[in-house]
Amino acid sequence: MAVFANSVKLMLAAGLLLAGTAVVAYSADSGEEMYTKLCSGCHSASPAFKGKPVDGLLAGIDRVKNMPNASGAAARMQQTVKTLSPEQTKSIATYINGLK
Repeated sequence: MAVFANSVKLMLAAGLLLAGTAVVAYSADSGEEMYTKLCSGCHSASPAFKGKPVDGLLAGIDRVKNMPNASGAAARMQQTVKTLSPEQTKSIATYINGLK
């Protein structure tokens, strides 16, 4: 019985450690960091759409994400945004919204 209890404790500790790592990994990338790393190469550090409402920015990102037969710059953006979670996309949109 002691071996079973120790195994459960070890599994619980490992799960908590992994959960904490995932939270730290996500929080390390702010909207600004993700925008700089993923978007600014094409959109510049001060994009024309800065200050736009978050909902409008998210709608634009979704249009590109779901665009059939995207080519050129749209295809490159599509490949990038398809890898992002909704939370990451919103973080980027919130950052862009705050630019003046």
